[in-house]
Amino acid sequence: AHSSVAEVSPTPAPSPTPLAAPPSPTPAPDPLGPPPANAAEARNGLQLLLGPTAFAEPCPPALVSKWKVACATGDVDGDGLPDTAWVVPLHPPAPRSPAPAVVLLRTAASQEIEEFAQDGSADTSPAGISLFGLADRDGHPGAELAYVITRCAATICTATARIQAWDGAAWRDIGPGDDGLPALASATFDGAGAASELILTGGILDPAAGPTRLTTRAYAFSDGRYRLVRTDHGPSEYLYHAVLDADALFAAGKFELSIAAYTALINHAQLKDWKKEAGHGDGRPALEGYARFRIAVATAALGLDPTEAIDAAIRDGKEQVFSIAAQEFRKGFQEHRTVIAGCASATRYLGTTGNGADNPAYIARLFDYGYANQPARTYQDICRLP
Repeated sequence: AHSSVAEVSPTPAPSPTPLAAPPSPTPAPDPLGPPPANAAEARNGLQLLLGPTAFAEPCPPALVSKWKVACATGDVDGDGLPDTAWVVPLHPPAPRSPAPAVVLLRTAASQEIEEFAQDGSADTSPAGISLFGLADRDGHPGAELAYVITRCAATICTATARIQAWDGAAWRDIGPGDDGLPALASATFDGAGAASELILTGGILDPAAGPTRLTTRAYAFSDGRYRLVRTDHGPSEYLYHAVLDADALFAAGKFELSIAAYTALINHAQLKDWKKEAGHGDGRPALEGYARFRIAVATAALGLDPTEAIDAAIRDGKEQVFSIAAQEFRKGFQEHRTVIAGCASATRYLGTTGNGADNPAYIARLFDYGYANQPARTYQDICRLP
């Protein structure tokens, strides 16, 4: 007999325990976060990035790459330590200007970040960035903080330079106190210290705004702030601008020069008629008739016999309202032998209303050259003496 032996299956070798994968590194939190929508977010993000004390890197690369921040250093408080300013673009849900921003500044000794243009009116357009900086602009110890603010109305954005000076207790704006320049194209400083000149250039708007031309304003430091010292306009392409230039001479009492300027623009075919271009009728007869009337007034103001000039205004003018005004000027002038009396007589006629006539409204329409040229001339301006 054969003995039977049970067959036993071999036990498989245990599988090796897989090695645990090393844990993935936790990404470092981004201290900046998304670009800020308002000044508070900009200040808080910057404070978190820089820390509360003195910082070795005032303009970390992340600020430039992620937030598109521009940085400037200088000694604003005269303690010999470098202070830093930043202009930070903002991304509000409903921006009120094309390139809104806030300006932030922290001195080397301070833990607090100060805000300028907290409403987001600082400007990070190329012109705004070109003016931003910390440098001496008043000749006194300490650097001044310069930047541009831009505010927009329904149709025009106007830029103004701000120059903040620290007086030991508070910030004081020593920049221009005027209404600014529309459509800023460039903003620069020429020179250093109190000899600096602030140069703003702009003024070119869409043709629908009316005739516009390049304007340059220069400001110099005087009596504690930057004040307008000259305004230069680009060459006159439009007849309307030639009238404005002649009017400026008249208003300055430069009657001989104004007569030459008014005479030059009459029948100057190369000067463009904006009203005609814009489909608002022919504006040339009114502006040339006005120029002829002003030649007569300027001639009388020089103490010369205005008879020939008055005759020319009546005879050659193609806008009746100024031909009649010239007749009225002659009446007043002949009766009282003064230019003031002549202008008073002319202005009474120009201000006539009633019986279907409304000369003030008619004159306002003649001088309506778009929203870029407001306020327009009124009937009281036609014979206004300097």
